[in-house]
Amino acid sequence: MSDNAGIEQRHFLERRLTWVAGGVLMLLSVAAGFAARGTWGGLSPVKDWLFAAAGILLVVGVGRAGSITSRRLLGSVSTILLVVAPLTQGYWFSLIPADTGDLNAEEDAWVLVAAAYFGVLLVLAIVSVIAIVRAGVIPSPWRWAPVWVMIWIPMTNAIGLALFSAAPLGTPVASFGATLSLSGAAMGVAFLGTLAIALGIRSAPLTASDEPVR
Repeated sequence: MSDNAGIEQRHFLERRLTWVAGGVLMLLSVAAGFAARGTWGGLSPVKDWLFAAAGILLVVGVGRAGSITSRRLLGSVSTILLVVAPLTQGYWFSLIPADTGDLNAEEDAWVLVAAAYFGVLLVLAIVSVIAIVRAGVIPSPWRWAPVWVMIWIPMTNAIGLALFSAAPLGTPVASFGATLSLSGAAMGVAFLGTLAIALGIRSAPLTASDEPVR
């Protein structure tokens, strides 16, 4: 019993360290993102690096017990690719030819690259959230939180753009729409970061309903 208790205690510590540290990094990435919108524009790359570090830490874990994907190959690779994707955005859009003299061709190139980039993100996000749910490391119902955020981000973006487009510029409705569209992703990341810290602090043994899906 003492050996089992020691193993369980180590697993609790691994989850706590991983989830709390990962959550703090996520919140720091959100703070850096908001700061970059003001006079500290140079923090924009820092935001992406902090987000990537948070995601990689949560996937790799401080010990296997801390990994939100249980270090399963497909889910781990997909999640890591997803969180580092913002670091590659500049490369993707650098593929668009500049000064072609044909505005229609440039617009078509923008649409093609954007569709490819966000299409890849969507596939990676779907694989990642399924892997996190199936791993069963995060207690229920919170293991579904990445799914909620995956729905929240495009929903707030679409609603925000609709409100901004429908209302006259400078009105409260237009301002709210712009804020919602620009801040939806940040709010989702902040929610995940706060949740990770809360779950890390109260980490407890898995119950029968929390067992991984095989």
